[in-house]
Amino acid sequence: MSIEYLDFELEIGTGDGRTYPLAVLHSPAGHARAHFDFGLSQLEVENRLLTLQNALLRSGGERRTVLSREERTVRDFGQNLFNTLFQNEIRSLFHESKRMAASQGKFLRVKLRILDAQMAALPWEYLFDARQNEYLCLTHNTPLIRYLEVTQPPQPLRIAPPLRVLGMVASPSDLAPLKVEVEKERLARALAALMADGLVELEWLPGQSWRDLHRAMRPNQGPWHVFHFVGHGGFHDFREEGVLLFADRTGQSDPRTATEVGRLLSGQPTLRLALLNACEGATASRSDIFASTAATLVRRGLSAVIAMQYEITDRAAIEFA
Repeated sequence: MSIEYLDFELEIGTGDGRTYPLAVLHSPAGHARAHFDFGLSQLEVENRLLTLQNALLRSGGERRTVLSREERTVRDFGQNLFNTLFQNEIRSLFHESKRMAASQGKFLRVKLRILDAQMAALPWEYLFDARQNEYLCLTHNTPLIRYLEVTQPPQPLRIAPPLRVLGMVASPSDLAPLKVEVEKERLARALAALMADGLVELEWLPGQSWRDLHRAMRPNQGPWHVFHFVGHGGFHDFREEGVLLFADRTGQSDPRTATEVGRLLSGQPTLRLALLNACEGATASRSDIFASTAATLVRRGLSAVIAMQYEITDRAAIEFA
């Protein structure tokens, strides 16, 4: 049975560092415009984000009856974000839109457009609705996606099965080793039924170098519809750009910028989705919305990118895969 969604399209405009315009551009319940006061200075935001990231790295990721200190830190942060964004008429429209979607047997998809770079750097994926006692992103009822304004609008993904997935593992010898075989096994198990029915083909790249990926992306290779990268990533503060780390001929790390990766992947016209199972693939600067690896790939023409905004543990990466 297919899942159908109605859209709740929310736009955060450019502000002055404290007050920001907010608009519901489209929803089942109508439109609205407002302003919200973020209420935190830049230093306070950075301190809270650091606390949040430390909590995420300390957390074991297991659900418990009683919230741990780390889990409470994450939930409180998400609840504050939710209460900041969903106030008064905006909140009423949101809940009414959910009710209207449910009455039609559908779910409500929250589409977040963020025009301000400082606001875009915040982890809105942690939005926590205390009324439902749930994170928006952790329920099928209200998935949240970020929408970027790009000059190349994404093309619809229309293919005849099978969906072809190119997997690549890059684990340079000078970086912490990854449990790549576990990640591969879990992905194969998750896709087993679809692969058995001929709906999906999964092919792992035998090498882990930038040159190996170059070869796989040549016009006479593929076609590829999904690129699944397992490895290390980061954000270059000086260049204000995301990086992915491949391995060179000696097995040492070979960093490649988001611009380089985007340029290469854009050469495969059938590619629509990139899944980056690496640290900080969605980390951006506070001055450029498109500084992250994920945003750069979208700007280069990919329809969607799934990536992590912060550092993650190897255990979390395995679950993510």
